[in-house]
Amino acid sequence: MLAGPPPRPATEGVVYGWGVTVLPNAEPGLRFTSIAAGGYHNLVLKADGRIAGWGLNDWGQSTAPAGLSNVAAIAAGGYHNLALKADGSVMAWGRNADGRLYAPLHSSNPMPEGLSNVVAVAAGGGHSLALKADGTVVAWGDNEAGQSTVPAGMSNVVSIAAGDNHSLALRADGTVVTWGWDGQSTLLASLSNVVVIAAGGSHDLAVNADGTVIAWGSDFYGESTVPTGLSNVVAVAAGGSHSLALKADGSIVGWGNNGDGQSTVPADLDNVVAIVAGENHSLALKADGTVVAWGSNTHSQSTVAADLERMVAITVGAYHSLALRSDGTVLSWGDNQYGQRTVPSSLANVVALAAGSVHNLALTADGIAVAWGRNLIGEGTVSAGLSNVVAIAGGFAHNLTVKADGTVVGWGNNSDEYGKFVGQSTVPEGLNNVVAVAAGFYHSLALKTDGIVVAWGDNRDGQSTVPTGLSNVVSIAAGQRYSLALKSDGRVVAWGANDRGQSTVPTGLSNVVAIAAGERHSLALKSDGMVVAWGSNFLGESTVPEGLSGVVAIAAGGLNSLALRRVAPPALTIQRTDPETVAVKWPSASTGWVLQDSSHLGTTNWLDVPSMADDGTNISVTIKPSLGDRFYRLFKP
Repeated sequence: MLAGPPPRPATEGVVYGWGVTVLPNAEPGLRFTSIAAGGYHNLVLKADGRIAGWGLNDWGQSTAPAGLSNVAAIAAGGYHNLALKADGSVMAWGRNADGRLYAPLHSSNPMPEGLSNVVAVAAGGGHSLALKADGTVVAWGDNEAGQSTVPAGMSNVVSIAAGDNHSLALRADGTVVTWGWDGQSTLLASLSNVVVIAAGGSHDLAVNADGTVIAWGSDFYGESTVPTGLSNVVAVAAGGSHSLALKADGSIVGWGNNGDGQSTVPADLDNVVAIVAGENHSLALKADGTVVAWGSNTHSQSTVAADLERMVAITVGAYHSLALRSDGTVLSWGDNQYGQRTVPSSLANVVALAAGSVHNLALTADGIAVAWGRNLIGEGTVSAGLSNVVAIAGGFAHNLTVKADGTVVGWGNNSDEYGKFVGQSTVPEGLNNVVAVAAGFYHSLALKTDGIVVAWGDNRDGQSTVPTGLSNVVSIAAGQRYSLALKSDGRVVAWGANDRGQSTVPTGLSNVVAIAAGERHSLALKSDGMVVAWGSNFLGESTVPEGLSGVVAIAAGGLNSLALRRVAPPALTIQRTDPETVAVKWPSASTGWVLQDSSHLGTTNWLDVPSMADDGTNISVTIKPSLGDRFYRLFKP
C-alpha cells in the first residue's frame, strides 16, 4: 500500500515478486520442459534446470527456493512441492513440505535425512513419495489415512503417483499397488499391462499398453467414467474430480467435474506433449515449450506466463497485484474474489495506480480517477464529479486523492474494524498544499509541499502521531497500523505498531530513494538499485531474492513484495564494412528488441530500421546512412 504511485522510472522493466502472491515471471525466448499442477498453484521446469511458479502462494508453494538449480523433475501437491535434482537428491518446500513444519500433524513422519538415488517424485494432498533407483519407494508427510505407509516388501516399482490421501505404485510387471484411504494396501487384480498411472483427489487412472484407459474410485462427477471409445492414449492426469487423457496425436480429452471449465479443453489445442491437473484447473505443455491453462482462476492458477515486461509502475493489494505498462494499460494478477483483478475494459491512458486491500484506483492522463473491486463501503466507486486529480492512494477500505490545487478528497470507510468512528476518510479542515497521500488500514497520511507530514484516523498504535520535528520529508507510506517517511537526506523514519519489527528501521540504512509499507513489513529502495526489507517475514515477504539488483520501483502488499527491475538493452556493435555501409549487430538471444535511428540525440523522433536478419548468433542490419550524423538505439516496443 504505497503513498500513491512511485514516480515512473525512466527505463521500462521487468517485475519480480516474492512473498504470498507470486506472479508468473516470463522470460522471452525461454521454453519449458515439464509442468506440475498443485491444488491451486503451478510449477514449470525451465530448460536450464530452474523452476518458475504461479498461483496461490499462502505457504510459499509458488516460490522456488533461492539458488535451486539443476532440477530434473518436479511435483506439486496440495500446498507443497518437490524438486528432484540431477544428482538424485530431493528438495521440498511449501506447507509441511518436509514433515517437520507446523507440528504436530506431520512431525513424526519427516522427509528422511540424506535421501538420495531418487529417480522420480510425487506430491499428494499433504504427503510425498520418492522412487529410488533400486525400485523401492520412500514416503513421508501426512499419514492419517496410511498414505505414507509403504506396503512392506514392495519392490520393482517403475512409477509412482500421489492423490489427496492415497498413493499408487506401478510395478515393472504392469501391476498396480494402492495404499491409503483406510490404511490398507490393495493389489488391483483386474489391472495388468499398465504403462501409466495417475492419482486424483479420490479417483485414479491407468493407461494400458493398448492405449485404453481404466478408472476407479470416486465417480460423483463422472471422473471415473471413461468416455466410450477413448483409445490411443499415452498419458493421463487426475485432478480433484476431473480427468484428462492425452492421445498419441497430441490432442486432449477431458471428463468429470466441469464446474470451472476444467474439463473443457480449449478449442484448437494441439501438439501437446504433457498434461497435468490441479484441484479444479488443467495445464498442457505443447511441443514448442509453451504452456496452456484452463479452468478455475481464483488464484491466477490458469493465467500462464503473462508478458511482464515494459512495466513502468507496480502496486500491491492484500492478495493481488497490478502493473502499469508503458502504453498506459494495466496488467493484474492474484486473487479476484471481489473483481479486484478484473481491470475495466475501457481503462486506458493510465499514469498511476494504487491498490487497496481488495480494490484499486487508477489515475488517467486527463486527471480522472477510476475505481474497481470490492465496494462494500463505497471504496470501489469514485466520488461524483471528482476531477483534476494528480495523486491517489488506497487503504483497507478507503481512498484518498490529491487535486491539482493541493487539496485532498477522501471517501470510503470511516471506522475501525469494530465499527468505531476514527475518521480516516474525513480530511482535516484546511489541509492544503498537499503533494502526496498514503492510506493505511484505518489511518491516513498527507505530505505537504514544505516537507511536513499530516496524519489522521486511527491512532491506537501511534500511527497517526507524527514524530515531533519531522521535516524535509519527500515520500510517505502507510502500512496496516504504522507509518513511514523518507527524508531528503535518504534516511527513513518510522512510527506506529512494531509488533513484527516493521517500524524498526535497520541501523545505518541510508541513500534511500523510495519506501513501501505492507501490512507488517517494510521495503526501502536504495540509490544503487538494491532493496532492503524488514518486519514480518512469515511467508518470505521480507526476504529479498538473492541477486536482485537494478530495481527502480518497489511495492509491498499484505504478505508479499514486488520490485520493478530495469532491463538493460543488449550490447550493440556498429562496424563500418565499407565507406558507404554500416553493419549493426546484437545477440540473437536478446529477443524483442528493435533497432531505431535518429539524426539527433534527445529527440522523440526515432524510426524503426527495417530488414533485420538473424543468423542464430546475431541479429544484424546493414545500413547505408544518409549524409550527417546518425544515432542508433535498441528499443523494446
